[in-house]
Amino acid sequence: MTKCVMDTWQQIPYFAKLKPESLEHIKEQSHRRMFAAGATIFSEGERCAGFHIVVDGLVRIYRVNPEGRLHTLSLLRPVSTFNEVAAVDGRHNPFNAVAVTQAEVMILSHKCLMGLLANEPSLLENYVQQLAHLNRDYLERLEDMTFRSIPSRLAKLFLHETTYADQISETPTKLTQEEIAAILGTTREVVGRALRGLLNAGLLRKQGRQIFIADRTRLEILAETNTMPTCIER
Repeated sequence: MTKCVMDTWQQIPYFAKLKPESLEHIKEQSHRRMFAAGATIFSEGERCAGFHIVVDGLVRIYRVNPEGRLHTLSLLRPVSTFNEVAAVDGRHNPFNAVAVTQAEVMILSHKCLMGLLANEPSLLENYVQQLAHLNRDYLERLEDMTFRSIPSRLAKLFLHETTYADQISETPTKLTQEEIAAILGTTREVVGRALRGLLNAGLLRKQGRQIFIADRTRLEILAETNTMPTCIER
């Protein structure tokens, strides 16, 4: 395995600090797939598709409610992982995955992953820790959905805080209002009103069609306290 490839795999928390020979063995057990933009990677309810790593491109993770409304759970860029829980318990995929752009994905099957976990103590330790992190993230998202206002959740999105770190690795202004609404679990109209409120309050600024952070300190206060801050004298 080249140093560049090893460095890429070591960026993934599940494989952090593994020995080069262990990483080489894991890579040999995986298989690479390319997906065209718009292609389905796997579907909710289907047989376990295994552990996935986004090597290149953008991948959307989503579910569809009984009324047919799509709810985006994550937008993943390199180097990100998904379907970690199903890859361990071997049960059906809990959500849908689609390539937003052309994407390159590395996959470890359930059977392969279980064999690796049984023979690589460091990998097993990493995996348990990361599943615990996932659980904490889900609980925080649930808390956001239940107790936080849309402006506060929008502030967290712009600040790339822990809750949304797996969803946004670049500036949120690259997302459409529909995508932001899907991530926050609301509608485009509500997001539009919240954005205008943050612009009018001076927390954000608009340049052309792009929106930038204008006052990071006050945006952080909104994200942390769920309360719109007053102007801070400088």
